[in-house]
Amino acid sequence: MATGRRYALPAQATLESDADRYRHELRRQGVDPALGQKLFNELLGPVSELREKSHLILIPDGSLHLLPFSALVNNGKYLLQTHEVSVTPSSTVLHILKGRASSEHEDQSLPYVGVAAWTQTADSRNFITRTISGPERSELTPLPDSKREVQSIATTLPKPSTILLGDDATKTHFQSLPLARFNVLHLALHGYTDIDYPDRSALVFAPNPSKSDDGLLQVRDIRKMHLNARLVTLSACNTGVGPVGEAGVANLVNAFIEAGADSVVSTLWELEDHSTSRMMTDFYRHVAQHEPEAEALRDAQLELIKDKAPPYYWASFQLVGNPDTTL
Repeated sequence: MATGRRYALPAQATLESDADRYRHELRRQGVDPALGQKLFNELLGPVSELREKSHLILIPDGSLHLLPFSALVNNGKYLLQTHEVSVTPSSTVLHILKGRASSEHEDQSLPYVGVAAWTQTADSRNFITRTISGPERSELTPLPDSKREVQSIATTLPKPSTILLGDDATKTHFQSLPLARFNVLHLALHGYTDIDYPDRSALVFAPNPSKSDDGLLQVRDIRKMHLNARLVTLSACNTGVGPVGEAGVANLVNAFIEAGADSVVSTLWELEDHSTSRMMTDFYRHVAQHEPEAEALRDAQLELIKDKAPPYYWASFQLVGNPDTTL
């Protein structure tokens, strides 16, 4: 974790164990203010600048990239309630992204492409999550709110927009679009994380009868794309999760940044469909008002906190990349 200075941290094994326990508690829709305060004290307590700064850009080290920093607790408040929080893969990447933002985007840019593949009518369950344990079609739960999500965003952002829904939302159709011209890519899909083979982690598109289209947009596919997007939103589960190696975290987020995205909204665990749709709609309402994207995401998350939603519903989301990007 970098904050402009280096500070001594507690024993790595103890710190990572506490971080894992806290993340597990939040994922099960629980709260643990004492542990959240302990982690705040260990990770951010020594940072004297925290009292005078309102925006944190974090570079999490090792498995701390799975920790929802926005849900750490200080004096009875979540960190998100007092600070704007974003993440970047490294200070070098942040410098490159800020330089990229100052350059001109393509003149003939297109505002928005939204994709929602799993729009079937849901079954009788009330709690629908955007999660799978593997990329098998039988494991893919319908996500009816994802359709309303991408359509609502289209009414918020400038025209013309491109929307791929249901059977039309195939990997082949998506890749056939002029992706380098879009300012915003919003992908409301199922996500699959392969810890053993991170290049196989993927976003799951609609089935396609073509044998050449497996429906999986994998990390290795994304790295080959050429984007100029100011924002990519991965409204799917576990898109910020991946193994840590010498070159950093291998996941979908970093692949999109390598492909040319200025910033990526990603997630640290599975998502509940209805609350996710609501938060994404609020997020884009703020983005459309030209708020910096990290600020817009925080505003949308604060709305859920105001409604007493536990961290499970909002702390999974984080903005990675350049937090100051605007549309």
